[in-house]
Amino acid sequence: MAVWILLILLANGIISFAYVVSNSTETASLWGLLATNFLFYLGLTQTGIVFSAIMRIAKSEWGRYFNRLGEMLTLSFIPVAFVTFIIIYIGGTDHLFWWAHPQTGGEHGSAHLSPWLSKDLFLWRNIVLMALFYATSYIYFVNGRHEEGKSEIPVNLEKTLNVLAGLVIFFYVAANTNLAWDFGMMIIKHWESTIYPAYYWVGNVFAGCAFVYLLGVYFISNRPGMSLDKNKLDSVGVLLLGFTLLWVYMFWSQHIVMWYGDMPNLTKPFYGAMTGNYAGPAVVMVLALFVLPFLALINKRVKHCRLSLVAVAIIICLGVWVSRYLMILPVLEDGSAPACATWTNFSLITGGFAATILSLIAFFKLFPRVPITLAGQDEEAGH
Repeated sequence: MAVWILLILLANGIISFAYVVSNSTETASLWGLLATNFLFYLGLTQTGIVFSAIMRIAKSEWGRYFNRLGEMLTLSFIPVAFVTFIIIYIGGTDHLFWWAHPQTGGEHGSAHLSPWLSKDLFLWRNIVLMALFYATSYIYFVNGRHEEGKSEIPVNLEKTLNVLAGLVIFFYVAANTNLAWDFGMMIIKHWESTIYPAYYWVGNVFAGCAFVYLLGVYFISNRPGMSLDKNKLDSVGVLLLGFTLLWVYMFWSQHIVMWYGDMPNLTKPFYGAMTGNYAGPAVVMVLALFVLPFLALINKRVKHCRLSLVAVAIIICLGVWVSRYLMILPVLEDGSAPACATWTNFSLITGGFAATILSLIAFFKLFPRVPITLAGQDEEAGH
């Protein structure tokens, strides 16, 4: 039954967006909503294997409970990631990016546009960087399977996996830095920020770790012998609290630089995403990504309760979605119509969620012998 519900949500998302975008005369905000949800779910899923890499480098024992599920999350989403990006490239480039129109190529004409601002380079730099990230992730995953104890463990396996974990993180940062440039900076004329890429991918890691925990609660903790004890819950809580503080530091670093410089071409889009009709979503973002998680996670009772951590993780994911919304939509519309409160947006959010979970379930079915967790290596992923 659950799979059928997810299929209906996925079909609804595809059909709703296709119908509205083909019957609307002003489609910039619609493509903006698709880009918002693409970036959100791409960030969640790509962080899965980065979570595993971070836990490995940190030599975390409790992380083994979630590592394999995070790796599966990343690899299972590969088809959705590439297909959605191609759809945005083919149908949405002209609607999302000012530089895609030669007649609006800056103040002095298209001849003065940087070669970086071209459709072909936009396509290939994203495809290549995503391919490098996913290829490295796959190699890391394949080598990590030796730890399942079903074959002879190669010499220097730990060293190999540590090197691969570092490469996974490197290509993750490279790919997400490029996405931050394309969808966060180059979507605005003459806008730049040196800290913005780091602010972007720190938010992705923050929400991605929360999402991996949510998946662990659903797919792992209800299995016999796989319950989440207080030590694991406390560790998850400490991790999320750490990322709460890191996110607010990056948020402050991003915004204080803009305020201190006080250059109109930089501060106008900066304030546009925090004032007027976007003031409400901006407040929600700060509440969801700093105030509420911080106040909750400094409480030991919250960290030791599985359901309360679930609530905090959901709030964090909501906050990062709002952050992606404020990253794109204020550039494309004035906010007079609440695009986030439309059926199309609801359909894209639920459709993206359905695509993520269905991809993970399909991975389980295609590779039933891969254990869902390394915490109990004798456990098989029987789904």
